[in-house]
Amino acid sequence: MEMHQVRYFLSMARTLNFTRAADECNVTQPSLTRAIQKLEEELGGALFRRERARTHLTDLGRLMLPHLDRTFEAAEAAKHLARGVGKAQVTPLALGVASSIDSDVLESVLAELGAGLPGFALSVMSASSAEIIEAALNGSLDLIIVEMPDDRPDRLEAWTLFEQAYHLVLRAEHKLASGDTARLADARDEAFIDWGGDAIERLSAAAASVGFEPVIPHRAAEPAQVRRLILAGLGCALMPRPRDCDGASRLRALRLEDVDVVRSVVLSAISGRQRSIAADAFVRASRARDWSLASAA
Repeated sequence: MEMHQVRYFLSMARTLNFTRAADECNVTQPSLTRAIQKLEEELGGALFRRERARTHLTDLGRLMLPHLDRTFEAAEAAKHLARGVGKAQVTPLALGVASSIDSDVLESVLAELGAGLPGFALSVMSASSAEIIEAALNGSLDLIIVEMPDDRPDRLEAWTLFEQAYHLVLRAEHKLASGDTARLADARDEAFIDWGGDAIERLSAAAASVGFEPVIPHRAAEPAQVRRLILAGLGCALMPRPRDCDGASRLRALRLEDVDVVRSVVLSAISGRQRSIAADAFVRASRARDWSLASAA
């Protein structure tokens, strides 16, 4: 099936007249007739019933009409999008951000691109660093912001943005929250919350280094849900310091005395892969900022 056949069919369905449909499609009537006959052969039945001066859609034609109409509209939309990309009227960016990363610097970079790039079209994936790196290697993402893996793939080009420190986060009234620091070993009897992403790997390694295996009865999908569970008294979490965790907050983020859980956060692209207009602008805008503010927040 070819798009010109679908276009001729839709014109015939509107006009129910071969001559008018041929004029509308700017082709000869025999060409239009042959194209529709070929479409009928491919679909396995007649689409129009020809009765002297009157032409009607068959049952098959009526069934096919909405499907072929949607197909044609989708094809036209795809062509329009492709033309826009070619003329830089549409500047798409597929960005992957590890779920452990929460930065107002990232927000300011995206705001700059949104204000400065005509047709900026952003799609964002949030998952663990490993899942995001795999998606980038497979071609699904243009750029990624992840925690640097210990076994960094050779194809991954990376620019360090900041160092991200994990904290023990718990309710302000918790018995361990009397100061600004805590020992992870002192939380061995606490219930921990698994929030996916990179956190469970960091927690397991850190707890093992001080001699215990964490009890993890609860799971949340994202940091905001983790905070809700902590405030509900269901446990604590090992996570980067939340931005809303200040003196007035009901949460406390404590630096760890007995274990150092710090990871480099990097902006990465696949080496040798040509970057789009939006991806190139994102890299330049990101490298022009001081992301270290994120680690101090």
